[in-house]
Amino acid sequence: MPEEVVSGFPEYGEGEGMMKMKKCFAVVPVLTALLLALSGCAIYTGARSQMVYGNRITVQGLAKDWESFNVYFTGHGRGHPSAVLFEPKEDGRAVIADRWWKVEQYEILTDLIDSIQRQLPIGFYYPRLLELVGPDNIPYAYVFTSWDHVPVKLVDERTLFVYDMPLPPYLAIDGRDGFRERRPR
Repeated sequence: MPEEVVSGFPEYGEGEGMMKMKKCFAVVPVLTALLLALSGCAIYTGARSQMVYGNRITVQGLAKDWESFNVYFTGHGRGHPSAVLFEPKEDGRAVIADRWWKVEQYEILTDLIDSIQRQLPIGFYYPRLLELVGPDNIPYAYVFTSWDHVPVKLVDERTLFVYDMPLPPYLAIDGRDGFRERRPR
């Protein structure tokens, strides 16, 4: 007798072909998710931003000792800062702060810090001090911001690249827990 064709798969019985196809299609999304997760982690390999816990370092202490740091800020101008970055001058490490402005006056620094402290909490976004650490868990810099992370990339073992953060959370997030669309003017 000729072999019966079921579901377009003549070599399999009625249920075997569909089971093999379901297994194949189940593996594809899992592999895709795994590859995306691994590639996303590879971008920020070796450097991260983490919260500073306890009272060992405070933004007030950093501001008092501001002349020991290269200080930068980013955001939507001085009136709406997203973050203030404190890079130690004498630690042998370099931080590349592209699209950040250098702070050269103490009064400007205190205004920037005060502006970030006054930003209203929006969900998980509230003023906090983060430290940017490398693969050896030694801090490269400190960042005072209302965001929950700082986008960074390790250039080499002594250099960290810090991306800009153009808008503070209260300007970037609307009331519906979504990001506002930035439109050119």
